[in-house]
Amino acid sequence: MTPTHQGALQIVRESFAVLQSAVDDLPEEALEWKPLPSANSVSVLVMHSITATRFFLRAGSGQVGSILEYRATERAEAFRTSGLAKTELRSRMEAFLPEAEAILAGGTEVNLSEVIEMPTNDGLPVPTRNGAGSLFAAIAHLREHVGHVQVMHDLWLAGKR
Repeated sequence: MTPTHQGALQIVRESFAVLQSAVDDLPEEALEWKPLPSANSVSVLVMHSITATRFFLRAGSGQVGSILEYRATERAEAFRTSGLAKTELRSRMEAFLPEAEAILAGGTEVNLSEVIEMPTNDGLPVPTRNGAGSLFAAIAHLREHVGHVQVMHDLWLAGKR
């Protein structure tokens, strides 16, 4: 595993620990709550964090997939998440960490510098990046959703006083 892939794994682990902590601190009913009708629930954000992180870690480790296929399958399924118990969300987060390690363990220095293009036709372009950029995008996107869950955690707790 390259130092860059190792660093990405460390941040993925740290990020999921923060995500798990926020989920663990919420009651079951908070996992489906949305602060606005157009918002996503904690359950959706967790599942999307797993699928998006997986997709972009793979891209940065030489396993480039179709962004259109990802959006039509794994991503779409994540956004339909409903009714998962806290124990199931925790289980899925825990199961993803060894998968992330295996993905990143296969990454090479060559993968970091390879140019990755993800053509789209759905009006949602993905910038051309190299493998390192895909790893950084995976982490940035994950951290964005960790922050969303933390805010939702705080809003839920503030509203329940």
